[in-house]
Amino acid sequence: MARRRYTIDEKRAAKFEKEGRGQGDGGDYKPWLTVRDVPSHGLSHRLMGITTGRQHDFLSNLEHDLFLLLDWQTTTADLREQYPLDIDATQDIAERLNIRHPQAPRTPQPMVMTTDLMLDRRGANGLETLAYAVKTAEDLEKPRTLHKLEIEWRYWQARNVPWSIVTRAELPRRLVDNIILVHGFYSQQGLDERALALIPVLLDEIATRPHQSIGAVRAAMDQQHNLPQGATWSILRHLLATQMVVCDMEQVMLNDRLPLAAMSVNRPRQRRDRA
Repeated sequence: MARRRYTIDEKRAAKFEKEGRGQGDGGDYKPWLTVRDVPSHGLSHRLMGITTGRQHDFLSNLEHDLFLLLDWQTTTADLREQYPLDIDATQDIAERLNIRHPQAPRTPQPMVMTTDLMLDRRGANGLETLAYAVKTAEDLEKPRTLHKLEIEWRYWQARNVPWSIVTRAELPRRLVDNIILVHGFYSQQGLDERALALIPVLLDEIATRPHQSIGAVRAAMDQQHNLPQGATWSILRHLLATQMVVCDMEQVMLNDRLPLAAMSVNRPRQRRDRA
């Protein structure tokens, strides 16, 4: 089935507002755009967030990867994707800059602009909000893209919200790849119950057998306790996702060859319980 065109005209924008899109926070937030609204050429993602406990919609691989990086940080309090900007304010900015405001295709109607990702994080001075535009290096070579980013930057500047552009170059690839490997195992839902009961045994293995590799330990536990193949690996990824077990995921790569010495037992992260 062909995906619908990306045409958010005045009528659809009014419908989105009625649906509560772009409103709420935490688990109640609804993004202005979802993967069903915008053609993505196979690059869209849906993902359950650790911080919010809700499903997030991403329109590109880059948005997905930046979200994972921010969702992983324990200082993160909220994440809101595809956040709508006040259309009167963006039109005023565009007029002052003599830049054409984004319009619905083949119409003169102005279209609501969005910021790709909004972050609320806890800091020494309380809660801070940051805004991110996610673009490829190729995007930044297009004059029209730069014009729209200029509008977005001035919008957040007027609201004293730090705003930045993120490209692939700013993302630590190894860390992102490791987070991808464990992020979906944060919840205990769907994990083997017998394997879950063996968490204390696995933690003891990590603490007392540092020279063993992940592959050797997980294979031995699966066989010794008659578990489905891969059950122990799923539990280990759950422990890493909840940070009951930690390692330097910017420096090592999680795979069967990694020795248990690279890990240590830690207290679980304080996040919403989605088990």
